[in-house]
Amino acid sequence: MAILFGCVLGLLVYLRAPGLAEPRREDSPTWVPLGALDTAQAWLEGYERATYDWRVRELGERSERPDEAVVVAIDDETLAEARQDDRPGVAMQPWPRQLVGGMVHRLVEEGALLVLVDLPFPELSPSACVDPKLSPQGPTGDDAAFRALLEREPGRALLAFSWESQGPRVLPPASRLWPYRVKLGAYATPAEAFTRAQAVLAVQRPAFIIPAGNQVEVWGGATDEADGRALGARLGVGSAAIEERRAVDDTHRVGPTDLFVSLAEVQVEGLDASKLVEVRHLQHPVAPLLGGGTGYGAVTLPADPDGVVRAIPHLVSFNVRGQRHILPSLPLAAAMRLAETRKLRYADGRLYIGDAHSVPMDASGFSLLRWDAPTAGRGSRGSLARSIRAWNVLLNVFDVADERPARFDNDLEGRSVVLTLTAGEAGHLRPTPIGPETPGGAILGQALANILRSDGITRATPDLDLVLTVGLAFSGAFLALSLSFLLRSVRGAVLYVGMLVAAGAGYAAAAAYVFVEQRLWIAMAGPLMAMVGAFVVTILYAFSTERQIRDFVHNALGRYVSPEVARLVARDLSLMRPERRKMSVYLCDIEGFTRLSEGMSPEQLVGLFNEYLTEMAAVVRSTAGQVDKYIGDSVMAFWGAPVRTDRHAHLACEAALKLRAVLADKQDAWEKKYGRRLGFRAGIDTGEVVVGDMGSELKSNYTVLGDAVGLAARLESVNKVYGTYVLVGDETARLASDGYVFRVVDHVRFKGRAQPVRVHELVARRGELTPRMQEQLALHEQALTAYHQRRFAEAHALFERASMDFQDTVAAVYVARCARFIVQPPPAEWDGVHGLEDAGPTAAAA
Repeated sequence: MAILFGCVLGLLVYLRAPGLAEPRREDSPTWVPLGALDTAQAWLEGYERATYDWRVRELGERSERPDEAVVVAIDDETLAEARQDDRPGVAMQPWPRQLVGGMVHRLVEEGALLVLVDLPFPELSPSACVDPKLSPQGPTGDDAAFRALLEREPGRALLAFSWESQGPRVLPPASRLWPYRVKLGAYATPAEAFTRAQAVLAVQRPAFIIPAGNQVEVWGGATDEADGRALGARLGVGSAAIEERRAVDDTHRVGPTDLFVSLAEVQVEGLDASKLVEVRHLQHPVAPLLGGGTGYGAVTLPADPDGVVRAIPHLVSFNVRGQRHILPSLPLAAAMRLAETRKLRYADGRLYIGDAHSVPMDASGFSLLRWDAPTAGRGSRGSLARSIRAWNVLLNVFDVADERPARFDNDLEGRSVVLTLTAGEAGHLRPTPIGPETPGGAILGQALANILRSDGITRATPDLDLVLTVGLAFSGAFLALSLSFLLRSVRGAVLYVGMLVAAGAGYAAAAAYVFVEQRLWIAMAGPLMAMVGAFVVTILYAFSTERQIRDFVHNALGRYVSPEVARLVARDLSLMRPERRKMSVYLCDIEGFTRLSEGMSPEQLVGLFNEYLTEMAAVVRSTAGQVDKYIGDSVMAFWGAPVRTDRHAHLACEAALKLRAVLADKQDAWEKKYGRRLGFRAGIDTGEVVVGDMGSELKSNYTVLGDAVGLAARLESVNKVYGTYVLVGDETARLASDGYVFRVVDHVRFKGRAQPVRVHELVARRGELTPRMQEQLALHEQALTAYHQRRFAEAHALFERASMDFQDTVAAVYVARCARFIVQPPPAEWDGVHGLEDAGPTAAAA
């Protein structure tokens, strides 16, 4: 059964979703109920992701934040400064693209190797050029100015695009009818034709790339012949051929998305593109911004089902007219530019970028992010070493344009920059394993650092996770069976469970070590659950086989001991053997019970007596004590066995105070019901006793035997001498003095005992003394000191005052003694010990 349990969990681990953050594919195995499988896997993967996040943070603790990438953040402070600036266009949002282009140019001039522009440009700019000094070609449109600024540093800037994979494919909106077409050139290669087509698309006209023998012709759409001549003149063709558009021309039509895909796509050797995420819709830069000198990469960061981003899709596929095209992520496109290669190769679970870099990646194109910090840093840097406010860069742009020295040294030499927006929209902050609000630009920067360091996290194969899950299930079953003998005692049961916890902790530590040292993510939740489940199943099986023995022990012992003792003995038969240990013993009886019972019917007497014993037993049980026996109206109880405790003296005192409070609450009800009120007297002593199962073959009892039992009985008896209710021995008072207040009553010698005993009265819990009680205790101590110093007249006066003012029965006893000693002083060798020759335990109690 245990191995079967492990196999079920192993199956869930083995059939995990093939790609991170991806739904189950339509070609998943159909020989299991997919609804139940998905539910179970979602539950298991939730726990697995939690263990993964813990390991990620442990790895981050041992890492240094990378400085290969720096975030330049358009943050709240930047926008607040911009709103107060009077330069043209700075206060508006979004900024004119000419300003963004100026920032990109400035970042390159300050030494940035690459600038990754994590900003969307899906539509034409609504702004005009705002500053002729920033435009390299004089007054022109905002998009053209941005494009020109990017081309001043060819190959140093990358623009972002985003994608969606869910829902139906979104087709571009239909254009109005273009009945004419104008020829804009013939080119030897498709690449040259695409460059020309880009110019057509930039003026919002459809472009057609039509094969013509060994050449490729580029045509543009026009509304009529005059519009065609105007388009030709605008694009530098003096006498362009103009023809009516044919229906067949639509098969050669090129849109902005076609142009973008041709510029952004990459070729990957050894990769099955059908396993990549298939993109349904692209949101890419507008056509005037497309050019061969600029790189393009995706910034979409899909989250796992719990909303946390743990991986980045470095490669996705996009279908154009039945042909798959592979598009890279922005960090991957940047790494390719830095490595000066277009060669990508996928092998053995890694994506190789030329010969310079590689990164772990699964077949679906996802790479787990290796975070170089345990938590996201303050501001916009995430797990990176640094971030810079975009306002600092923009001020440098303005300073240089005004022919002044740049005021900020941003230290960007040899680093890549991610220009990103972190203000306003909540979508720019994403939950990650290192924090609930990690800036998206910082995530891209961390992904780039992973590639440049050829570092990342590899997830173990399903086969390995299956073996680990089944193996730990077997280990759990083995532990449960081989160590089942430990269940016969409480200590053994704790050790038994501790072994399971230790085994689980050992596996967790090993999994964390492999993760940190080898960057390998092996399953943790599934194997641990399999081990615990197999352990529990095996325990249940072991218990079922021993049920007859347990039932026998319980039935044999439950007739004459408390159920608690019976259960403990059933687990540990060694408790039946006698043992010597230090414990506290408590004896009490009802004050004047014989006189009380006179005149009561048997039914009333039994009813009152049963209610009293019920309350007494409940108080003892509530303080973890054990009721030993009932002796007439007396009750004997003890603490410290069978469950060991060092606070047995405290618990016995607590029981005495609780019983006093319970009886006080019950007095009115008992008087109304039975016509009687009850009082009790108790004695408590602590010492070494023998405890265990004692008796004959016909009857036995789990009880205690020793001097402390006899002394507790004597203390209970001498309450009548002093008019007290709870007297305790010297050892009990010493052990419990930190929690309870006692007063010394007397130093007495009992019959049959050579050594005198110091007798104490339990007064109250510490912290519950009233001012009047404190005054009484102080007066008693002063009087007792005078008494032992043989100043009997002074002691007599003090004790008499205590007796009168506080109705102190102990003081009344000492008043009589002092009066006798004043008349006839004790001999010189008198040590203050008082003999109680007639106070002894009853035979039954002894």
